[in-house]
Amino acid sequence: MIIKATLAAALLASSLGLMAPLALAVGGSDDTCVATPTAGTCETPVDTGGELPGAREAVARALRLVGGHGYYQLCARLAANIWGRPRSGYFSAAEQWRQMLATGNAHPDDRRPPTGALVFWETGGPYGHVAVYIGNDRIVSNDIGDTIPGEGGVYLVDFARIESQWGATYLGWAPPIYSTT
Repeated sequence: MIIKATLAAALLASSLGLMAPLALAVGGSDDTCVATPTAGTCETPVDTGGELPGAREAVARALRLVGGHGYYQLCARLAANIWGRPRSGYFSAAEQWRQMLATGNAHPDDRRPPTGALVFWETGGPYGHVAVYIGNDRIVSNDIGDTIPGEGGVYLVDFARIESQWGATYLGWAPPIYSTT
């Protein structure tokens, strides 16, 4: 635990400019959870349609990223960065969704995600797509508004735009659970 807390402190102080909440393992053998710095323990999400623990900070971070660039085909990294992580720890959004299903953390077909939830789509390719739900039927996503291929822009858009513009199939939502190993 001391090593993980030290690593978290180093990331917070690093030039990456990452802010809490970081996913920290707190006791037990399960190395995945969502912890807020004030609570210091793993928290479970609130009921669907509410707000996840730490969502206000994540939404504020997401809105600061809107208008930025450099996330071309890096949706999982964008979502992780929004939640204060340098990377997702998954090969793709599709892999992350499969892991959420396998661990019982996915909410398939639920179109009422809580604020801060990761929302997932099947895109017809091997990687899928993930974005962060910020409330009021809006998400922060990458690439969806790019006018130049490869731009990797970050956009605040309607929840339904991924389906309408890309023809993607909505899969569901999951809390931002990242491995701390």
